[in-house]
Amino acid sequence: MATRLNDAVFESLCRRGYAIVRDYLPATQRAEMAAALRRILKPWDRVKDDPPAQRTDACYFPYPEPCLNQAILDAEAIAFAQRWLDTEDIHYRPGLGLVTYPGREGMGMHQDNGNNSLLPPGNDRRHAQLNFWFCLEDVGPDQGPTLFVANEDGPDSDKVEPFVAPGGSVAIFDNYTWHAAAPYRLQDGQRYIWKFAYGRADHYWEGVLHYTQVGRDPHFCRFIAGLSARQRQYFRFPPPDHPYYTPQTLAALEEQYPGWNKRGEYRG
Repeated sequence: MATRLNDAVFESLCRRGYAIVRDYLPATQRAEMAAALRRILKPWDRVKDDPPAQRTDACYFPYPEPCLNQAILDAEAIAFAQRWLDTEDIHYRPGLGLVTYPGREGMGMHQDNGNNSLLPPGNDRRHAQLNFWFCLEDVGPDQGPTLFVANEDGPDSDKVEPFVAPGGSVAIFDNYTWHAAAPYRLQDGQRYIWKFAYGRADHYWEGVLHYTQVGRDPHFCRFIAGLSARQRQYFRFPPPDHPYYTPQTLAALEEQYPGWNKRGEYRG
């Protein structure tokens, strides 16, 4: 099957600072993920009598729904991020699920770098983190779509492209990209977004909401236990040949992540 994240998508990202790929997720996977996110973040008809003050709600990795954790390991997205960041050694940057309700005001034009890096924006794409911003259900023009501005237009709010797309579509952009959020104008419904990001493993100065505090979280433990050694490296675990691994540490890892070495990849 031809890759969906092809050269044309890469070139759009380079030129404009963002790329939109419609109907990226297979229908079955999209439906499963949308249902999972609805179980975590309630739809409008379940909160309308007592809505949150900000008319939005969020959830963060690790998710109690396994399909959302597993979707982070999208092979095409990882390969695309490795190409963009010019290295195979990348780390997951925490993502989230987000729901927007009627009455939510818009958010002004901004870049995400300020809350993701100690360093200011630059011109080298390797120093930016790459976001994959999915709408899991259809997003219409009055449902608070994300608004993107092409590189050449800077923060000009008069030259935006709204992320209006069918469920399963993805917008790819980095933390130097200018974007905003339109207000939610409908009187009912909601807008669901789910996202993840990747950055270079050797960039210790960047990242937001690091997840090294969740090592005992049962959802995280189950997710990590089921991964290969290579996949675990995306989540900050050392490679199998690292001197950290000894008989003692492997025993401790097996206790914390049951099934840790079921593939026999670690030889400590």
